[in-house]
Amino acid sequence: MISCDYHIHTQLSGCADNELSVKKIIQFQQDLGIEAIGITDHDYSYKSKVKTIQAAQQAIKEADPAIKVHFGVESQMLEYQVTSITIRLASYFDYVLMAPNHYHLRGVAQPRSFRDPRRVALHEIYMFEAAIACPMTDAVVHPFLLSPNVFQFSDEELSAFGQEMMRNIEQKRLIYQLDLASQRGLGIEISPKMVRYNQLHLVEFYKLCLERDVKLLIGSDAHNLKQLEELSLLAPILEELGVTEEHLWHPKE
Repeated sequence: MISCDYHIHTQLSGCADNELSVKKIIQFQQDLGIEAIGITDHDYSYKSKVKTIQAAQQAIKEADPAIKVHFGVESQMLEYQVTSITIRLASYFDYVLMAPNHYHLRGVAQPRSFRDPRRVALHEIYMFEAAIACPMTDAVVHPFLLSPNVFQFSDEELSAFGQEMMRNIEQKRLIYQLDLASQRGLGIEISPKMVRYNQLHLVEFYKLCLERDVKLLIGSDAHNLKQLEELSLLAPILEELGVTEEHLWHPKE
């Protein structure tokens, strides 16, 4: 049974449903039997306003959760050595999730072509390296996961494109980055989006993560209540990978 979910958005993220309050999320996850969660709204939703951050923290406290609730944030690499979050803002959170491929957002560096898997591969590994190197990163979220909204492919086309992309990523270069992630204790997210988007080419990537002693972060990246339930989609993949508790990333206490 999956017992944690460290990537959840509330209505404070403009892209999440208005009904997704902290209290409702906690109750929903408790009912599902989840033991630990992380509230991780996008950093741009806070607009560096300390009062908004404190209000979210207070909402967690008032919910009086029976489960462990961490207070994180999702940020993104804009380009190498440039992030959307400041050190000051990051200090308010238990952990920082770093997205290397938020291509739908203004200011995020993009591949030269979204139709050439070789160019996408080069850009994806470059941005992955940037996320690993960033000192504020605690975990890298949805690496090498391609969004249908960005690439405008059918599920079948996107699956084939993803496989070709991964074949064009230099293995030694990827292994070096995973070793750095392991040394720093960074997590690499595994998300049910890989199932929803039919991108099972990522299974081999996660096998490599485990081989290099990189901890996996389980995160639904939920923006609505239905997506909170999608963690169950990961169960057969986690079983195939042989993932046990010792392979999982958790926020530091």
